Amino acid sequence: MRSSIRPANGWRHWLRVSVLLITRGELDALAIMLGRIGLLKALLFLVHSLSERIGSLTASISEGIQERITQINSQQIVFFTRGDNVANLNEAVLYVRRNEHTSRIKIVTIVRDESEVPNRLKSDLEFLNRTYPKIDIEFVIVEGEFSPRLIRELSKKWNIPTNFMFLGSPGDHFLYGLAELGGVRLII
Repeated sequence: MRSSIRPANGWRHWLRVSVLLITRGELDALAIMLGRIGLLKALLFLVHSLSERIGSLTASISEGIQERITQINSQQIVFFTRGDNVANLNEAVLYVRRNEHTSRIKIVTIVRDESEVPNRLKSDLEFLNRTYPKIDIEFVIVEGEFSPRLIRELSKKWNIPTNFMFLGSPGDHFLYGLAELGGVRLII
């Protein structure tokens, strides 16, 4: 607290007494008042630095999540067919559309010779391509014999896990149990 009484010894004595009467809190307040712009600039710098670090961290996390979503959505599904009618092929496409996180289907027929491929199969798949323009339908003819070994080979070659491979109703003449096919799923 400052004295309002002016001492008789002159202005120098008055100045010394006035300085001695200023409390520590008043000095702190005076220092803050005189240096407030510098303090505010330092605080602003700190806030910007922290927000940049947090922003870059969240950006990299967001980028990683987006990459994983893209990877999941780009996973191709395989549907094995013997040349099913268009209704069964349509059911397979609808199943993938409703239940899987992808829009890429590889329709595969396994034959001993390409001449065994039913003529209507290609036209049926062209029809489905027009019907479902947002679904990428790829048709593949594989020469060989349908077996667990061939499924493993195709899985490795195409980098598609066997649990992303499907087949329709196998019928009575099917030589293998589903368990032998390494995770291939039955959808029709």
